[in-house]
Amino acid sequence: MARSVNKVTLIGNVGRDPDIQTTKSGTKVAHFSLATNRRAPAASDEDERTDWHRLTLWNRQAQFAEDYIRTGDRIYVEGRIEYDSYERDGVVIPTAEVHVREVVRLNSTGLNADGAEELDEAA
Repeated sequence: MARSVNKVTLIGNVGRDPDIQTTKSGTKVAHFSLATNRRAPAASDEDERTDWHRLTLWNRQAQFAEDYIRTGDRIYVEGRIEYDSYERDGVVIPTAEVHVREVVRLNSTGLNADGAEELDEAA
């Protein structure tokens, strides 16, 4: 099998405070949205368009999100994109989310418990 890469890098603003949950096995997970802006096509009346990305963070990243990430924060994330779907009222609805491997707060205030503004999954 040939090697492949699934890597997403985003810098944007947090759209809502993280929603923190714990799985039955005790694993912490955080979900929140991230807004990125891009130039609108030349034929558009708008200058910019906003794309919304659903982020999922696990374990230590989820704890970091719970403690330090808030609506409006500017962050950098790296991860992989995962596609899925669910059914509602007989209609299949596709989903896409970024499973975050690394998160860095770009705001000038607030540090994580280690005195740094980032948390890497491998740490």
